[in-house]
Amino acid sequence: MIRKSDSERPITTQVRTDNYGGSFTNRMRFLVEVTEACMKVFPANRIGIRLSPNGNYGGMGAKDNNELFPFVASKLEKYGLAYLHIMDGLGFGYHNKCPIVTVADIRRVFSGPIIANVGLTRDIAEGMLRSGATDLACFGRLYMSNPDLPERFANNWPLAAEPPYEYWWKTPGAKGYTDYPFYKAEAKETKEEKK
Repeated sequence: MIRKSDSERPITTQVRTDNYGGSFTNRMRFLVEVTEACMKVFPANRIGIRLSPNGNYGGMGAKDNNELFPFVASKLEKYGLAYLHIMDGLGFGYHNKCPIVTVADIRRVFSGPIIANVGLTRDIAEGMLRSGATDLACFGRLYMSNPDLPERFANNWPLAAEPPYEYWWKTPGAKGYTDYPFYKAEAKETKEEKK
């Protein structure tokens, strides 16, 4: 990513004109070089790659991401990676420069393990898993505010709201990461479980 220093010009991505800019092959060149360098030390099935096709952090996003990211995933297919982690949700913002890239778009071109992430609910995650679009679903902020998230899902217990931005991004230390309470089942629920 290149940030333009002139405050009147917008932050943008992919303005390079060398071997790392322009065509899709060039734009994924650094990822390929890093992946292949890692494969000299570790087997490919111990290497995972995380892609965030929809995010807008730091001015990210391009008008052709909906074509670029499936292209990248299709080229990564040959490596036999441990997984691709696709942040296809919009929970961190959306650059709004092209159609949304979904984990299903990636599944069409990548047959290896896929992990889906960002803003998932239990129902959305289960649908993605049942459809075969993803192999694993992970929860970040929702897990922070619900440290017993699997039990809450399994028992249909209510969920605590996701923590506010300040808790998971800017607060140093454990506050916001380790201080959310576990769900306390009502006495009636506890009695029924003992039966």
